[in-house]
Amino acid sequence: MKPLQPKAQYILIWKALIEYIGENIKAGRSVNVKKFGCFTYNVQTELPKIAQRNASPKVDIFTQRQERKNIHHLKPVFVVDPVLQYHLVRYAGKEEISPSISQHSIYQKGFRTIYANPVPVAAAAMLGTDVVNDALRTLFLAIQDLVKLDKNIDLAFGFCNVRIIGRNLKVVFENGLSSTIGSAQFEN
Repeated sequence: MKPLQPKAQYILIWKALIEYIGENIKAGRSVNVKKFGCFTYNVQTELPKIAQRNASPKVDIFTQRQERKNIHHLKPVFVVDPVLQYHLVRYAGKEEISPSISQHSIYQKGFRTIYANPVPVAAAAMLGTDVVNDALRTLFLAIQDLVKLDKNIDLAFGFCNVRIIGRNLKVVFENGLSSTIGSAQFEN
């Protein structure tokens, strides 16, 4: 079997990375991508709701309990890595998320954060871990260089789009992601 061309390897690695990040985001875990940023959640908590007595066959008590328990609302956000942030003029999120007291790691930038591990990406792309490490490092260095040169970049991640236009970063998350994460069933 012939070895893959570098462009084909990059496409495989990019698709595997997108799938890896997307699966973790949809499972409720934040993912920190080195020298790029962190896909995370802003946790907004509301006060607990007081139970109301409804004696009706139409009202299910378990559904009522689940609605009352859903006091944490998660909103997906993207926190720019300081290395990339240095080259940007405008970016959302300076005060978008507040760190939790329980966060002890410097890589933990949000709710249930994990580091983007190249091993599962390499397994999905069926390439060596060292190849994936080098490709991802080179890719994110190239993104920094393109931002320095004031080039427009549109990165489609599937669950969100990251656009850098004129050194202004704009992130748009998929509508279905926000509604899935905000539902009462997501917390269980």
